[in-house]
Amino acid sequence: MYDQSVLPVPLPARFLQHEDWRWGYFTNADGAKLRAGWADPRPRTTIRAKAITLPGFGGFAEQWFELHADLLARGIAVRHLDWRGQGGSDRYLDNGHKMHSHGYGRDVRDLHAFVSRFIEVNLDHPIFFVAHSMGAHIAMRYLAEHPDAVSAAFLTAPMLQIKAEKAPPAVVSQVARAMTATGFGERYLMGHEDWWFREHYPVEESRLSQDPVRYRVAQLYYRLDPSLRIGGGTWRWLHETCRSIQYLRQSTVLGDVTTPVYIASAGQDVIVDSAAHKRAAQYLPNCIVEAYPDAKHDMWLEHDSIRTPLLAALDRFIAEKAGVR
Repeated sequence: MYDQSVLPVPLPARFLQHEDWRWGYFTNADGAKLRAGWADPRPRTTIRAKAITLPGFGGFAEQWFELHADLLARGIAVRHLDWRGQGGSDRYLDNGHKMHSHGYGRDVRDLHAFVSRFIEVNLDHPIFFVAHSMGAHIAMRYLAEHPDAVSAAFLTAPMLQIKAEKAPPAVVSQVARAMTATGFGERYLMGHEDWWFREHYPVEESRLSQDPVRYRVAQLYYRLDPSLRIGGGTWRWLHETCRSIQYLRQSTVLGDVTTPVYIASAGQDVIVDSAAHKRAAQYLPNCIVEAYPDAKHDMWLEHDSIRTPLLAALDRFIAEKAGVR
């Protein structure tokens, strides 16, 4: 499928497309084409449940092929959505490297359209979310509006507050709003730029993972497929993110998320504020928060000492809360 000769090292087989993987597309209410992917365990009569996988900022299906294989090996069918503006879905701007947004309410609407079109209703098969970071944020908003849509939600490092190192979140929000209002919304955030390939990129410099192989999976796919590339966020993306965080942190909104929720909180996260997970859990009616002190942000791409317990927690959670047998 891809010419891996352009890579410094080839991708190991576990990160490649599963033989049963299929691609599809649908058009959202704005006329944008969104990419979906799916696979079922063999034989289909062995399906125990269906997992809807939802990536974070800039994420895409290929980045999670290893996780999808883990789920399929457990008898769990996979249905994946690439959000508008990233992965194999249509972008907002002519420069596809720019992560942009016209409001998270549109993403919630797109998720509802995806669930309606790609998830076969079958009462014998529990359905649950596996969502990460920004995708987990959108999943929680969706569950507040559609509390009976899925049986459970397993969330890793949900974006409930951005980690702001140089300014308080309120100041970040004010600046993003001002930059957007004054016509700079489509410009990159300070320090962000188009993606470029760093051939010599040590794992120690990664803010996302400590695994010596997994930390580069997304970057290698970016090298293989230019259409997947994301360089960074725009001011409008940050403005809409801050607005959505403010909306979701309301106790009345969180209180509407009656679906069982598991939050895996990364102790070494420098992307989202892990302290926000415990604050949110106070208002979520059916929530488990578990800390992984040694984990960086991209928990499904961490090394096995973190990833293996995370998979075990997923197995326990969906058995207890989603009735997956």
